[in-house]
Amino acid sequence: MRDTPTRKADVLAALEKQGQVWLATAEVGGRPHVIAVSAWWDGTDLVVTTSGSSKTARNIAMNPLVTLAGGDPADAIVIQAQMLDSSPAEDSPELATGFSNAMGWDPREMDGWMFFRLRPTRIQAFRGYEEIEGRDVMIRSRWLA
Repeated sequence: MRDTPTRKADVLAALEKQGQVWLATAEVGGRPHVIAVSAWWDGTDLVVTTSGSSKTARNIAMNPLVTLAGGDPADAIVIQAQMLDSSPAEDSPELATGFSNAMGWDPREMDGWMFFRLRPTRIQAFRGYEEIEGRDVMIRSRWLA
């Protein structure tokens, strides 16, 4: 079983790989809506992008609390986050450059796409049932190790 510092290091390594994650949003009092998104880890926040007219964008505008999940059931990372801000991709050159460099594609080439900056508030990391206990590596936006 991994200790908290090892789990944190594994989470950071996974985030720095810049990849795809599942993003769950919900309108206030509504049902969850889940999509796959590209996520750029800038060292503090996750930046994701999707169409500004999508259900996901509408949900985040109404309810800024989201959940992201990566990995697989045998090696999972679950992140609860809060949307800090959003902006149209074409109006966000610094975000677009960072995202494009990390992910290999530029959302400015898509009509009406938006960036969403998500600040993790809780991060859990576990490998199977034996690591359920002690799975928190971040609580209230503070790393535990």
